Amino acid sequence: MWRGVAVVGVLAAAFLSGGCGNAGTLVVGVRPGQPGLVTRLPDGRYSGFDIEVAQYVARALGYRDDQVVYTLDTARADLVVGATGPPGSRYVAGPYLVTSTDVLVRAGDLSIRRPRDLARKRVCGTRESAEPLVKRFGTRWRQVFLAEANLPAACAPLLASGRTDAIVADAPVLAGLSAQYPGRFRFSGRSLATEKYRIATGTAALRDQVEEALRRMFEDGTWKRTVIDQLSALATRYTTPPSLD
Repeated sequence: MWRGVAVVGVLAAAFLSGGCGNAGTLVVGVRPGQPGLVTRLPDGRYSGFDIEVAQYVARALGYRDDQVVYTLDTARADLVVGATGPPGSRYVAGPYLVTSTDVLVRAGDLSIRRPRDLARKRVCGTRESAEPLVKRFGTRWRQVFLAEANLPAACAPLLASGRTDAIVADAPVLAGLSAQYPGRFRFSGRSLATEKYRIATGTAALRDQVEEALRRMFEDGTWKRTVIDQLSALATRYTTPPSLD
């Protein structure tokens, strides 16, 4: 199932137009509650790895930074960053990041070292992120041990206070949550699943333009610098850009 929803864009950007810009606005759909990927700052601006990727693509399409508007309402977006799952019939570019679903626990809790150790532990996560564990342990486990959250960020206070034993989410998000509680959390065990982050668009033509922008980002070194700047705790995981599908 898609976590990001592609909608029909009405962009007419000429990607190879060089200095020629667009006079309109580019609306970019983002995912809420994803520290490290998408964080809303006190002044209303957004930051994070997904945001940096979106800004690079927008500039390549001819938009200035002040022409890019971010929204949590993907129904009004021209592009949606962070779309995951199989491309199917949607027009998607990427992936721009291949990562994994992982487990975060309290730093001093050595009882959780691998996924099977979660069989009788309290776990917090979204329905999508927890699905690998539900498949492993069954629906009864979901009913007894899983605290389903709408957003991964909602799980961090529960783990910090001891009301849950682990958080399951994508690795960049867990790194972002851990940074908010320095020294209190650690990654545990093996990865549960692989996730590919893509950019959903409304047309094949726009998809091709976004794909070319991502290719340039990979080749000119911007992608690597963005990984170091935004995902520094995981920089050794993401040493080279992914292969575009």
